[in-house]
Amino acid sequence: MQKWSIPVLIAIVALLMPVSTASVSAQGELSISKSADLTSAAVGDTITYTYTVSNSDNVTIENISLLDDKIGPIDLGGQTSLGAGENITATATYAVTISDLPGPIVNTAEVTGIAPDGTLISAKTDPVSVPLYINKKLLTKAEILKLSGVPDKGILKAPGLQKLFNPKSQAAEHAGKKDKDKKKEQLRIRQMTENQGAAKGQIKIEQKVKNQSK
Repeated sequence: MQKWSIPVLIAIVALLMPVSTASVSAQGELSISKSADLTSAAVGDTITYTYTVSNSDNVTIENISLLDDKIGPIDLGGQTSLGAGENITATATYAVTISDLPGPIVNTAEVTGIAPDGTLISAKTDPVSVPLYINKKLLTKAEILKLSGVPDKGILKAPGLQKLFNPKSQAAEHAGKKDKDKKKEQLRIRQMTENQGAAKGQIKIEQKVKNQSK
């Protein structure tokens, strides 16, 4: 008869005994998508964002909430749970202000919920970016001057600059040109004048030479 050592016998008994296993996995899976209705915007425009939250698991997810990192909490119409395979769509708006310039406006949204086993689950969107452009016809004279690089020496409080430019004129498009632009224009005019003067002087010299040669 073969003799077995005690450690070997213990190992054999352990292998022959029935084994009960328990696997723990988080229940519930959320996904979220987000889009903006504008591809670009200006100060005064309103961007409407659409959010779609989906439960792609076969369990019900409770205590659902949605947060946009720029707008804040998003109203889900009072709905706080999603059954298996269900989804919910919500919208929110954002009004573009002058403080958003030069842009773009970039924000994300995150949805959170509680799975049946008490696990906190969440999903987050990729950043949504909306480029901005300047519509000078909607800005006051002071705002245009500031955006154009004019030093803020009380222009935002000057009473005469708190109005819009005449929309029928081109004043808004030409307002606030920087000093360096004026210097370039002055230099161009001076160079033209000097070139014209040099050309006239050359003509006079040529005429004088011709008269002397006669």
